[in-house]
Amino acid sequence: MNYKIAYCGIEGAFANIAARNIFPSEELVAFSSFAQAYDAVEKGMCDFAVLPLENSFAGDVRGVFDLLFRGSLFISNVFEFRISQTLLGVEGAEISDIKTVYSHQQALDQCTQFIAEHGFQTIPFVNTAMAAKEVAQKGDKTAAAIASEEAGRLYGLKVLAKGINQDTENTTRFAVLSQNAFDGQDDAPKYVSYLMFNVKNVPGALSSAIKIISKKDYNLISLHSHPVQNAPWEYYFYVEVEGSLMSRNGRKLIEKLKKCCLSVKVIGQIPERPEA
Repeated sequence: MNYKIAYCGIEGAFANIAARNIFPSEELVAFSSFAQAYDAVEKGMCDFAVLPLENSFAGDVRGVFDLLFRGSLFISNVFEFRISQTLLGVEGAEISDIKTVYSHQQALDQCTQFIAEHGFQTIPFVNTAMAAKEVAQKGDKTAAAIASEEAGRLYGLKVLAKGINQDTENTTRFAVLSQNAFDGQDDAPKYVSYLMFNVKNVPGALSSAIKIISKKDYNLISLHSHPVQNAPWEYYFYVEVEGSLMSRNGRKLIEKLKKCCLSVKVIGQIPERPEA
């Protein structure tokens, strides 16, 4: 059976490269936004979506977290990919010619020091590969894109500078999303579980939720907060914990959280990878 894999971008985008590495033999289907890729899996047009969760330097990809909070898909796996940003220009251009740089905002954020040192103006773009394609089509020696070297090869651009991201360990986590839920038992391998909730707007509500997680002996790995859309001053929280939330202890934790939260949902769990 061949699967259809949704991603946001075009060929040469980092999401395309990640999806191809995760699913080397499957059909990749490009969409122009995170929401369209997500909806394609919700509606059964594709089997999985590969979307970025966060970058080690630039932080969360807010649009994807919002989709996870509102939508019905589950995280079925998470992969980390080292990201090396490249400055790309048209043939004949030199760095000294460049005045304007196009790229996705996350890529621009990863290269702020390089951009500032050269005094470039920045124009955010839908994604890095589309930025490279735009620069190639413009044919303007004063315009450059920040993207992958592969995007440069695909769209006939010249490499002006490599590794321009200021964090040499620059890494992006990509989530594989699907309609399928997950399972996990007490005697199964160690798990990392993914949970989202929003708390009541009363003093100590968030503190109470965190205490419940701690008292149930779950190690809190990560906690992210984001505003709830169309609900001023309300926030939802994305949490990663060590352990299965499908176990008896995990189910009790969820029931306790529901008493102090407006909404609670487990959005995934995956076996913990052994350390190299």
